[in-house]
Amino acid sequence: MIGQNFVDKCLDSTVEHSPWPHQIIEDTLPKDTFQKLKQQCEQRFSDKTDKLIHIHPTEFKDHGIDFYDETLDICDKLYKNSRRLHEAYPSYRTYPVLGINVHISVTPPLPYKFYVHQEGIEKTWSSVTYITPEANVGTKMYTEQNESSFIKEAKWKPNSTFIFCGQQNKTWHSYESDQTSNRITFNIFVMKYRDKKCFYKG
Repeated sequence: MIGQNFVDKCLDSTVEHSPWPHQIIEDTLPKDTFQKLKQQCEQRFSDKTDKLIHIHPTEFKDHGIDFYDETLDICDKLYKNSRRLHEAYPSYRTYPVLGINVHISVTPPLPYKFYVHQEGIEKTWSSVTYITPEANVGTKMYTEQNESSFIKEAKWKPNSTFIFCGQQNKTWHSYESDQTSNRITFNIFVMKYRDKKCFYKG
C-alpha cells in the first residue's frame, strides 16, 4: 500500500522545467507513517555529527528505525514502475540492469556544506524526502557548477520530496544545513545495478 501510494504521488506530480526537469511532492508518506519515522530519527540521530552518515535498510533495526518493510515495499513498487517514472522526463539515463540504493542520510549541521555537484553517472532517478528538522535548507538548483548560477531551491518542508533524473553537465545542485541540528532525509536512487550498492533488485 505505502509503495503504490509513493509511486502514484510521483506519477501524478507535474514535472517542472526550470532550471531543469524536476518534481516536488507534498505529503509523500501517510501522516502516521511519516510521524513515526520522524520521531525515531529525532530520537536516534539527535547527537550532532561532523560527517555525512548513511543508514541503509539492513542497518535500520540496529538504529531503532522501524521502516524496513515500508522501504522494501516502496522499492518494489518503484522498480516495477521504473519505466513510467523515467518516461515522465524528457531525457534520462538507461542501463541494461537497474537496482535501487536507499538510505537515511544524516547531514551535519553548520558549517557543513555539500557543494555544487552533478548526480553520479550511475544514478538514473533520484528522490530525496525531507524528514527533520522543521526548518532547514532544501536542495538548491543551478545551471553551472558555481554558486553564481543559482536559480531556485526545492524548499525544505518535512514529508515533501524532491525528484529528478540526473543529466550530465545539467542537473547541478547542492545541499547544506543552516541549522545547529542534523539535517535528515530519506534518499532513493534508481541506478545501474551494483551488487554492493543496491538494496533492491527485482
